[in-house]
Amino acid sequence: MSKLFSKLGLSFDVSKSDSSSPSEKLQQNIRLNIIHGMFNVASLDMVNPFLGIFAIKLGASKLMVALLSSAPAAVSLLSMIPLAGCIDRSSRKKLLTFSFMLAHRCFFMVVACIPFFDPSIRALLFVAVIAVMNLPGSIGNVAWQSFISRIIPPEYRVSAFAARNRIMNLVGTTLTVLAGLVLDRLKYPFGYQIFFTTAFLLGMIELYVFNKIEEPAPEDNPVPSVSPTNGMQNARASGSLSLLKTIHEFRAQPRFIRYTLASILFYFSWQIAWPLFSWYQVKVLNANNLWVSVLSLMNTGGSLFGYGFWVKVLNRHGNLKTLFYASGFIFIVPAIYAFSHSLYVVAAFNLLVGAIFSGVNLALFNALLEVTPEERKTSYIAYYNTAITVSAIVAPIAGVALLTIMSFRWAFIVCAILRILGSLCFWVIDQMDSR
Repeated sequence: MSKLFSKLGLSFDVSKSDSSSPSEKLQQNIRLNIIHGMFNVASLDMVNPFLGIFAIKLGASKLMVALLSSAPAAVSLLSMIPLAGCIDRSSRKKLLTFSFMLAHRCFFMVVACIPFFDPSIRALLFVAVIAVMNLPGSIGNVAWQSFISRIIPPEYRVSAFAARNRIMNLVGTTLTVLAGLVLDRLKYPFGYQIFFTTAFLLGMIELYVFNKIEEPAPEDNPVPSVSPTNGMQNARASGSLSLLKTIHEFRAQPRFIRYTLASILFYFSWQIAWPLFSWYQVKVLNANNLWVSVLSLMNTGGSLFGYGFWVKVLNRHGNLKTLFYASGFIFIVPAIYAFSHSLYVVAAFNLLVGAIFSGVNLALFNALLEVTPEERKTSYIAYYNTAITVSAIVAPIAGVALLTIMSFRWAFIVCAILRILGSLCFWVIDQMDSR
């Protein structure tokens, strides 16, 4: 498999990051993590790119399309922190992570059954299922982030995650295009049902690979002792923190607080345009499943060319400056939508933005792992994801609300300006951290 990665230009060289060579066990875990990423994106990309257009075909209104983003975020908001606490208190995080991911993938079969219900309730039922599906999906993602941070040490993460992201984008790009071609040739809704079922089967292979990643024994990765100064001396015993202790805990982590606040503003500026894109592509630009696939192809295909560049930038300038440099250009997408009525032009600029956004994806994750303390990492990641989830609830609804007071063009212009302001947040906190 490593020879295949090398031939594709997707090999990783963790030895460059550190004077000591990684152990054979670590190298094997990194390889398995990359293979896991391949099947992860293969499974998810059979579903996620087509949720918006499938909802519209089911008869969803503009509000329902917005709820496809907001409702799942609301569900995860209520569940993420308490469930993350359970994972934090467990010494064996792999089994819990596996269980949540399995539950999430099983929902693909539920989605495949939506067309069997009465047409009058299909759209609403679809939105509800997608919302509930995010409960195991969101906590499974948080659990995976915490789990993989124990598997791959900080000095190897940039190269290891860049290699994973590259091959995920290659697989996702290829699969999404093929999916769009096939979907437009299959009878509705049979094509979608085949794809959602296939996504479930790929998810089972994904979980098989994930289960082969070797988790450190509890004694090999002990939970650090906690001093009274950060208000956490009784956290493991009690399983929850009082409000006062939580406040003291956060006060001891100013970098985490600053990064979380900046991320909330960034995610809001990023997500507010999402329902507008889906509606504009289908209703104004008349995009079919193939065009949805092509737009995804341009975006993820461009990222294949971007990761090598952004790894160098990240190693030289750090996570926050890289976030500012990369996110500063993502305003291009809504700007192009505002002034172009051609899917060809939109697709061409998606290629550029994909190359730029690969830096955002890489730096966002690495910055999160950098600013979260090692003790109770799962809970801190859950705090972070819960905070940005608030924006995921509000932003899509705010995006649809823009259309009630202005045209598509001006709504996209507003979204572009907000994205510029969101990127500036990372420059501000980088300056604060440098003082």
